[in-house]
Amino acid sequence: RQSANKLRERRRDLGTMAIEGGVVTLGITEQVAATKARAGDTSAAAIAKAAAKPATAAGKIATGDVAGAIEHERKKPAPTIKGPSDDAPDPKSKAAMLVSGSTAKAAAVTPATAKALAAAPTSAMAITGDKTLVTAVERQQKIGSVMASGAGAMAEPVGPKAKAKAKAGASTFAVAKTPASAYPAAAVATGPPPAAPASVIDIVTGTPQPVLESSSNSLPAKLPSMTTSTPVGPARAYAKVAAPALRQAVAASAGGAVLVGSDGATSVAKKTVEFGAEGPAAVAVGRAVEAGVANPITLKGGKALVPIGKKYQIVFVTSEVAPFSKTGGLGEAMDGLPTALAAFGHRVMVISPRYDQYKDAWDTSFWSSVNMAGKEEKVHFYHSYKQKVDYVFIDHDGFLERVEGMSGSKLYGPEWGKDYADNQARFAYFCKAALVAVKDLPLGGFPYGHQTVIVANDWHSSLLPMFVHAQRAADPSMWKDTKTAFLCHNAVFQGRFNYEEGLADVFDVPQEYIDSITFMMPLKVGKYNKKVKC
Repeated sequence: RQSANKLRERRRDLGTMAIEGGVVTLGITEQVAATKARAGDTSAAAIAKAAAKPATAAGKIATGDVAGAIEHERKKPAPTIKGPSDDAPDPKSKAAMLVSGSTAKAAAVTPATAKALAAAPTSAMAITGDKTLVTAVERQQKIGSVMASGAGAMAEPVGPKAKAKAKAGASTFAVAKTPASAYPAAAVATGPPPAAPASVIDIVTGTPQPVLESSSNSLPAKLPSMTTSTPVGPARAYAKVAAPALRQAVAASAGGAVLVGSDGATSVAKKTVEFGAEGPAAVAVGRAVEAGVANPITLKGGKALVPIGKKYQIVFVTSEVAPFSKTGGLGEAMDGLPTALAAFGHRVMVISPRYDQYKDAWDTSFWSSVNMAGKEEKVHFYHSYKQKVDYVFIDHDGFLERVEGMSGSKLYGPEWGKDYADNQARFAYFCKAALVAVKDLPLGGFPYGHQTVIVANDWHSSLLPMFVHAQRAADPSMWKDTKTAFLCHNAVFQGRFNYEEGLADVFDVPQEYIDSITFMMPLKVGKYNKKVKC
């Protein structure tokens, strides 16, 4: 009886281990709770306690050292159970072997095993490609939401060693080596090597040519001064039209001449101003010339200005925007392009998820909801105003909780090339919530509303034009003056997911919209990959 009491006390000390049916499982909930409590306690005593090396198994687990807790328990002397007891497990069970320090292979429990136990099909740790993957409808039935909650990945290390590896270009992930015997034998090619079609070779090696979608989009239709034989794209065509105006501006600035702007104002050039023959500035001048502006360039304060006759409300919907979030070129483009357009006088907003707690973004106190699979998912926004651009961040646990710590590059999956299992539902919600911000969020006293140009960027926001069309079809008064555009930054990642039954209910759109975005193609880009319904 005394030995049984000791065993019971030891099990209580371990805290996050429960012996059920002879199998040891790790209490992930208790471990996460201990981690959160530890993160919230910043007292000096707590810091000193965290710095000390825990002596008990419970202390080790509280500091995240699950492996250390198990090893600590194994090293304890095994109790001798002299008599039967209701509290004592079967000595031959897996649980008894672990507690008694047995090295039997069947009783081994590692942190990797704990992670596998936690990665349920409905958890945030699940990724696309898992055999036990569930649909959004099934996720809704099991956990009450089409989006998983909680942490799905751990933050990347930020210590000195990690920074050194990053500078050296070393990968932070261990890549498992597949034995050569696991690959099928390669077929031996016979005969002459295949030759690429001449049309493909010409595309790769020939002179770049513009792709004209229709006769109304041809250069003569857009630029009457250009001929059909002009082997240039629209940007260079506009630059060619701007050339005479650019030369006149340079000559005038060299002689200190008075330049008269389109509004009648005059300015004196005090120094020579140089203009690029191509680029955005030349395109702007070319557009002004084609619009019939007599003096398309005005010098003011030593700077060349091009009159803008029309100003727009422009909204960029993007899954990342630097410096708040970034994994590559998309985040960088969304940092520069909106700022440049705002400098031209347009009213510009960028909408992105709130992955972390951004110090420059403030709570708007605005609350709304969108329908996802029959449930009203909350919509909440944070806002920042920088360089004449409105930055709006969609605040939802599906984004903010996904990474334990700073999100870094794990916005879409735990590692490169792997998607969180609920990404399709997550970013569908993102698109619908973004439309709420455009329509209803008051910024500067009033919302952007329907007289807006909305630019969707990459696959994460590609459903937004479809939602605009569906809402307009249901209510013609909605989005009646709204224009949408899609801007592709990375064609490798296209947001292809396995087809799911009930997706129309999840997105809250008629089935015809789901049919319009359903294809037979590989989930990963590449013509040799297996085609599936996606």
